Amino acid sequence: MHPVVVVGAGPTGLTLSLLLARRGVPSVLVEHNAEPKRHPAAHILNTRTMEVFREIGVAQDVEATCQPQSEVGHISWVVTIAGRQLGRQPAAPPDYDEILALSPTRAVLYPQNRLERLLWQRVRETPLIDFRPGCLCEAVEQDSQQVAVTIHRENTGDREQIESAWLVACDGASSPTRRALGIAATGPVFHHMLGLHFTADLSGLIRGRESALYWLMNPDVTGVLISYWMPTEWVLNVPYFPPQQRAEDFTEPMCLDLIAHALGTRDLPDLRLCDASPWVMSARMAETFQQGRVLLAGDAAHAMPPTGGLGLNTGVQDAHNLAWKLAAVCHGTAAAALLVTYELERRPVAQRNIDISVRNLERTQSLQRLAGANLKGREWLVTIQNSWLFRLLPTAWQAAAVKRAVQFGLRRFRRLDDAGPRGDDLRAKFAAHLPTGSEHYRVGGDLGAVYRSGAVIPENSPLPQANDPILNYRPTTWPGARLPHFWVMQGDGTRVAIYDFLPPEGYLLLIHAEGQPAWEAAVGRLASHKGLPVSCLSIGGRGQADVTDCDGVWRQRSEVEATGAVLVRPDGHVAWRIPQIDNEEQAVAALATALRHLAFAESPA
Repeated sequence: MHPVVVVGAGPTGLTLSLLLARRGVPSVLVEHNAEPKRHPAAHILNTRTMEVFREIGVAQDVEATCQPQSEVGHISWVVTIAGRQLGRQPAAPPDYDEILALSPTRAVLYPQNRLERLLWQRVRETPLIDFRPGCLCEAVEQDSQQVAVTIHRENTGDREQIESAWLVACDGASSPTRRALGIAATGPVFHHMLGLHFTADLSGLIRGRESALYWLMNPDVTGVLISYWMPTEWVLNVPYFPPQQRAEDFTEPMCLDLIAHALGTRDLPDLRLCDASPWVMSARMAETFQQGRVLLAGDAAHAMPPTGGLGLNTGVQDAHNLAWKLAAVCHGTAAAALLVTYELERRPVAQRNIDISVRNLERTQSLQRLAGANLKGREWLVTIQNSWLFRLLPTAWQAAAVKRAVQFGLRRFRRLDDAGPRGDDLRAKFAAHLPTGSEHYRVGGDLGAVYRSGAVIPENSPLPQANDPILNYRPTTWPGARLPHFWVMQGDGTRVAIYDFLPPEGYLLLIHAEGQPAWEAAVGRLASHKGLPVSCLSIGGRGQADVTDCDGVWRQRSEVEATGAVLVRPDGHVAWRIPQIDNEEQAVAALATALRHLAFAESPA
């Protein structure tokens, strides 16, 4: 029997299998596609996700090959790409240099199709991963002892049943696994969208106003043009309105016509349509992330609008939270009850990210209203489309009526391109409401996730945080928070990030040099405890401790006294801390109590 089966080789599933392999846990990774995604899809990798990728050894490759910040560091609002620019804002906040000091890596723009190729290659090179591309997961059955998965290899028609201790469904927002288990996902559907992936050299159109996103405001096409690999690879995302408009009805000439309206020109002989992919913009959450021995991660557990780029990142960070817990359970160093903490910790973060994404969508819609779009009319359109009386009309009449209604709702966008005073006034008002760089990249939302219950020992002290904890980040070792980043120097003079000392399968006890004798003795005396192993690292001045605090920041960032300690989980979140101890016996008693609490012999509260 296999320890873990992962269904879905998108970023979440790929990351999970690689993290499990790093912890010595074999997995079977099942993916229905025979090759990596061709459509660019997501493209924002935030700092916390890059820290996860640093752990599995791919962050350096991503950083080395991503586009320079100077090329993609802005967001624009335009009538058309070749036409009038309505506004252009930096995507990064003004204190971006200070933000870069908060991590050993950085946020980047990197298309999902390129990321998946990189991760697929890494998976294929990893012996502990049994990778099964081109295989459809047809059925899932489970009992108290195991999960049985039936897979269908589509190129041969062969079927096989795989038995495992655990299954993790990472198979997307429409997750067949989730639906087969009868787990509902609730929340609003905002739009049906069509992603038109095309290649064309647009350098002549965008020179001097290069941007990651171009929000389009014209009556012929509304949506967003995303520069996935400037200046040649692009996706135009536009809404459509089923059931009268179907994705398959958008022929290549129709798609090219939409692209021409967005670009403001048809004079691009090298333009090539790669594909037209339908997708649904929604904010949905699964009613549970775990049913027996099956867990949900990524879009299978939660879907959110792409406004903010949080979907892929939330999924990768789900995998990071889950991998060490699955490894501990598979290796017998933790009870299965530890897995209950996965949902306790990740559901609030997913809900927060959904809320951020929805607010970003509402801000975009408010700009569209300001420009004259009749969004209320769009809501009425959806109601009319689904009425029985409208459905009695001939199909062609229905489709024509929907098209005319959409055009009517966007007709006032023409005023944005008006050369007279009325146009000047509207454009000035529009520009005054554009979001700033700080609103585009919210460092608090990126690095500031705090697990308030789960595999942590909470304390009664108030959580130190910024006035706006989504917009800004306040480093803290409060239990549940991400351990603040800092650099240390090893005895050989090598400068290393503190995260590089985190053991894949155990806790790291961080202490000051003054507390080293008592805490090292305590760790030694508790070495045979049941649960994850504990290693100890003392941090201080040169020659005083195991490693040197390069910038002298740990004393303050630890938020404990000279004899205090901070216990860090394998995923870099703080599990427990103690302000100070008086002697070795107190250290032994305090650490033993903490480790008993974290062993999860019973379900956590």
